[in-house]
Amino acid sequence: MGSGAIGKATPSRRHAEGDEHVSAQAVAADEKVQSENVTVRRVRRGTTQARVTTLKGPAGRDFVLLAGIGVASNYYVRLAADLNTTGSVHAIDLPGFGGVRHRDRALDIGDFAEIAGAVIDDLGLDDPVVIGHSMGAQVATELAARRPELTSLVLIGPVIDADARTIPQQILRLAHSALYEPGAVRVLVGMSYAMCGPRWILKTLPRMMRYRIEERIGAVQADTLIVRGDHDANCPREWAERLVELVPRGRAVEVDGAAHSVMYRHAHEVAKLCLLHDGGEEAVRELEPPSKPRHPAMRVRGVAMNVAGMVRGDDALIARGIVTQRHATDMAD
Repeated sequence: MGSGAIGKATPSRRHAEGDEHVSAQAVAADEKVQSENVTVRRVRRGTTQARVTTLKGPAGRDFVLLAGIGVASNYYVRLAADLNTTGSVHAIDLPGFGGVRHRDRALDIGDFAEIAGAVIDDLGLDDPVVIGHSMGAQVATELAARRPELTSLVLIGPVIDADARTIPQQILRLAHSALYEPGAVRVLVGMSYAMCGPRWILKTLPRMMRYRIEERIGAVQADTLIVRGDHDANCPREWAERLVELVPRGRAVEVDGAAHSVMYRHAHEVAKLCLLHDGGEEAVRELEPPSKPRHPAMRVRGVAMNVAGMVRGDDALIARGIVTQRHATDMAD
């Protein structure tokens, strides 16, 4: 079993990415849209579909990102940029999230894990590092429990704490964590909830509450890293330590000054933790120092394009929005 002691990590901010030129073309044959090294595609299983945004990177380990309940994958933008320096990153928008259409029947965590597995299969990914946040950590855990061939798992702010398994408790804890979140995260999450809509969130929420991650994590064979912010009320330190004790091979790390969405403001530090967890000491050494984009107007325009694409179901616009955000940082250098 893993060690229950939780380590500490020092927070930092994101770094500059490589140069990109904004252009896009639709490839209708396989429902794929590409803009430079950013590809957006759909993966379907029956009436269920997911949208996958891929940032093509150098030859290396692939990373699969799974977001929390009701949230679009665009809040992973900073972490994805850091991980993209060492390999390709595949951010999944699950059914009903980020403007992805869904069938009326509610899906449980197993259903979400099934479509996430379909993404891995359809993209031909060979043992990717699976990273999940909040409810996405539940999906990642279920996926790894079903697929013992997966060898590396990262759970960021995993829920639901067994000592607070009621909706009012979780809402109060989320409100407390939100006090320590950057404004940009609150805006992105708010827009995501609006796109998802209360009906789908209320259908999914009971399934998330009922999923007992503590009963499934013992079936995970992958090396498991649990990351939490020290202000994360939804994933208290004691809860993270309990999960580490239950997983066969695991450890937990706490990031100072971070809250539930630790991978946003502290993306650079979380990326280093993920790479070290995967044995990538050399990749960590090659990470560039973090820097702040000097073209905020272009970055905001990119975010607006990305969100508008999700609302309209325009995958080309989603891709162009991501490239524009990256280009805003490139110009800083």
